[in-house]
Amino acid sequence: MSELPRRGEFPLTLQKALGFLPAPPLGFVLTKAVRLLARRRPDLFERLDQYKRAHFVIDPVDLPHVFKLVPNGVHASVELLPRAKAPQGAASIRGPLVVLLGLVDGTYDGDAMFFSRDLVIEGDTDAVLALRNTMEEADLTPAELMGLSGALQTYADKAANASLRSLRRLLNAPQAG
Repeated sequence: MSELPRRGEFPLTLQKALGFLPAPPLGFVLTKAVRLLARRRPDLFERLDQYKRAHFVIDPVDLPHVFKLVPNGVHASVELLPRAKAPQGAASIRGPLVVLLGLVDGTYDGDAMFFSRDLVIEGDTDAVLALRNTMEEADLTPAELMGLSGALQTYADKAANASLRSLRRLLNAPQAG
C-alpha cells in the first residue's frame, strides 16, 4: 500500500519525479532578490544582529532540495542543494513548501505551525526567532520580494496570492490562522 503525503505536501508521485531533476538555478534568483531587498530595507537585516552570518537550512520536506540561506544583507546568499548534500546550519526549518511560503508571506503564524507540528525547528532557536521576527517586521508581499512596484506590483501580488491559495486548497494545507 502506498504511503499518503501529509497535509500540505505535494503528492508522493510528484515528489519522486522532482527527485530526478537537477537543482534549478533558483538560488541565484533568490540571492539577487534578497540582496535587492537588503538595499531597499537595510533595517530588516540589522535586526538579525549576530545572526546575519548564520547559515539557515530551509527544508521543504516535499521537494528533493533544500535551501541554504545566509541573510547577510547585501552579501546575502541563497543556495539550492540536493537533499543528499544538505549542509549543517546554525538552524534548520523544515515543513511542506506551502507552509514555508506561508511563513514568508504572512499567511501562517510560525508559532501555530510549530505547535501543530507542520513546522519543525532544529538548532539555534534564538537564530530562528531573530529570522522570524525579521520576516514579520518585513511584512513582504511576493512582488516586493521580486523588487516590483506600481501597477505591476499589484498585479503580481494578486496573481501570486491567488495561486498560493489554490495550491494550499489543492494540497489540503493547514488552515490560515
